[in-house]
Amino acid sequence: MFEAWVLVCLLSNPQHCFEAQDKRGPYETRQECYDRTIEMRESIRLLPDHNPQSYKCLELKREGLQT
Repeated sequence: MFEAWVLVCLLSNPQHCFEAQDKRGPYETRQECYDRTIEMRESIRLLPDHNPQSYKCLELKREGLQT
C-alpha cells in the first residue's frame, strides 16, 4: 500500500513550504499513488500563490505480518 504526498511552496515566499497529504488513499500500487499525485498537483496549481514542488509515494508497512 502507498500513501501520496505533495510538497507545496508559496510563490510569494518560496522558502515557505509544507507537505500536503492525500486523504483518499492508501493505494494498492505505486502507479495508482503516482496518478493521485498528478491529480493533487493539478488541483494545487489552481490555488493562488501555491506551487507543487515535488511528490512522493510512501510505502506503508503492513501491520500484523511477522518476519
